[in-house]
Amino acid sequence: MKRFFLVIPFLVLLLILSSCAESSTLEKIGMITTVGYDKGDEDAIKTTTLILETDPQSTDSTNVISSRALTSKGARIESNLKSPKKLESGQLRVALYGEELAKSGLINLADTLSRDPSISDLTFLAVVEGSAGDLLKHKYPQFSDAGQYVYKEIEQNIKGEVIPSPTLHETLHDYYSIGVDPILPLLKLEDEMINITGMALLKGGKMVGRISPSDSFYVKLVSDRFKTGNFEITFKNGEEEALMPSMSPSTDIAIALDTIQSKSKIELKDPNSLTFDLNIHINARLQEINRDIDLKSNENLELIEKKLNKKITKEVEDLIAYCQSKSSDVFGFGEEYRTKAAHSNLTDDEWHDMYKDIKVKVKTDFVIIRTGVVE
Repeated sequence: MKRFFLVIPFLVLLLILSSCAESSTLEKIGMITTVGYDKGDEDAIKTTTLILETDPQSTDSTNVISSRALTSKGARIESNLKSPKKLESGQLRVALYGEELAKSGLINLADTLSRDPSISDLTFLAVVEGSAGDLLKHKYPQFSDAGQYVYKEIEQNIKGEVIPSPTLHETLHDYYSIGVDPILPLLKLEDEMINITGMALLKGGKMVGRISPSDSFYVKLVSDRFKTGNFEITFKNGEEEALMPSMSPSTDIAIALDTIQSKSKIELKDPNSLTFDLNIHINARLQEINRDIDLKSNENLELIEKKLNKKITKEVEDLIAYCQSKSSDVFGFGEEYRTKAAHSNLTDDEWHDMYKDIKVKVKTDFVIIRTGVVE
C-alpha cells in the first residue's frame, strides 16, 4: 500500500511533464488548415496557406503565408522559410484552385496532396471564381477563418444533399476511372461572403465548363440518389392542362419539395448506336407552392406530378446535352458502356470522343407522397 502511494506523485509528475511537452510541440508546429493555388507567371504556382494560430494571446485565428514556386512542394519549402514554425499538413481540410489554374489543369496538384500520408483523403477540393489567394486573404466582417468557413459551408451542403461530395478521394477516383469525370464546387467572394455559385465540370483534370447550383441537383439525381433532399422547381402554367386556367400560360409556378427520395438507373441499350435508357424515380413531399392552388384536389396533384415529370425530364436532357458539348461525363455513362459493351481497353480519350454522340432516352417517374396541407 505504501508503495502505491509512493508511485502516485511520480505518475502525476509524468502527466504534467507530458502535457508540457505536448504544449511545447504544438507551439513549434504550424498546422496548415487550408491551401489555395493560383496560376503564376510563366509556369509558376502561387500558393496561399492558412495556418491555425495556437497562441491564445493572438487576435487572429489564422496566419497567412503567400509563396511562389514551380511546384507545390517548392512553394511549401518557400513557405517554411517565411514561417517561425515548422509547417505540417496533417490538419489540411480544404484545397482551393483559382479558376485560371483549374482551366489549365489541377489534377497534378491534387495528386500530390494524395501522396502525402499526413493528408486525409476526406480533404475537400473546390474551384474559386477569380483568385483562390484573394478569397483566403480577404478580411471578412462576419468570420475570421475563411478556410474553416469554406469547410463548414461545403460540409453542410453535402449533408443537405445540395451538392455532390468533392473529397480528394472521390475526385481522384473519378479522374482515374474510365468513363466518368470529376465535378467540384465553384466558390466566389461576393458581398463580403463566400458563396457556392455552381459546380465546375472537369475533363482530363481541367475545368471545361460550369453549371448552376440547381443543375447540381440534376447531376446528383442521375449519378447518385437522394435520401432526404430539398429542392425548389419552377414550371409554366401552360396552355393545355393549365393549373390556373384564369392566369396566363406563361405564369411561373414555383414548388418547394422536401423529403426527396430518388434512385436512377443508366442502362446501355445499343452499344453500336450508343443509345442509353435513363430511368429516374422520385418520391417527394410537396411542402410549399407560390400560387393559390387547391392541393386537396387529387386532380390538381396528378396534374402537378405530370408537369414535374415533364419539367425534370427536360432539365436532365438539356444538362446532358450541355455536358456532352463540354466532353465532361459527370454522370458515368462511360462506366456503363465499358461494363456492358465488354470494352475493357477503352481509354478516356476514346470515350470522350464517343460521349458527344451518345443518345439518352430519359424517363422520369415523379410521385407526390404527401403535401404540407392539413387533411
